[in-house]
Amino acid sequence: MAVYAYKITRDYGFAPNPFGAYCSLACCKPHIRKKAKIGDWIIGTGAVENGLLNHLIFLMKVTDKLTFQEYWLDERFNYKKPVLNGSLKQIHGDNIYSNKDGVWIQSDSHHSLHDGLLNEKNLKQDLSGEYVLVSDHFVYLGDKYFKVPNEYLDICPGIRHRDYITVHNEQLAREFIDKVISKYDLGLTGLPLNWKEYGQKRIF
Repeated sequence: MAVYAYKITRDYGFAPNPFGAYCSLACCKPHIRKKAKIGDWIIGTGAVENGLLNHLIFLMKVTDKLTFQEYWLDERFNYKKPVLNGSLKQIHGDNIYSNKDGVWIQSDSHHSLHDGLLNEKNLKQDLSGEYVLVSDHFVYLGDKYFKVPNEYLDICPGIRHRDYITVHNEQLAREFIDKVISKYDLGLTGLPLNWKEYGQKRIF
């Protein structure tokens, strides 16, 4: 078992996308998506930018690892394809990449330009991760985050870490994960941190 932890600076329910039966990490964090294997754990904590450094936002056990085209074609994940005139959950769908005749298409989404045109920078970064990580065994806290106790801070990427860390103390990570799993129900507990920007827009 490997454990990867990264800092979340923006949380719109897009990366990760924690809705329905599955939490998915399809965009951003390409290094983790390429390296992680089924059975590994991903931990997401806050950052200096949102005042939540060392606060737990979510954790997930990787239970499936798919190519982008497999993710796009799998009917289980059709509900994660974005609907930009829908609810906040639908707007932030992360199933946005499909391949047609060898050309990658980016759906109009949270990662495209505001006018719906291709955002080449995001496409290049997202596809460089090669895979989509999926979990049916996760806890997403979002705006119900909590401060990670001092004795577990070694599992959190700190100020000196640019993006993510591989947690080398797997025993400590396992102990922390077990505590979280025993305290919270699996699935969605809170809402994405940045949804407060949308006011009263329909959530689901």
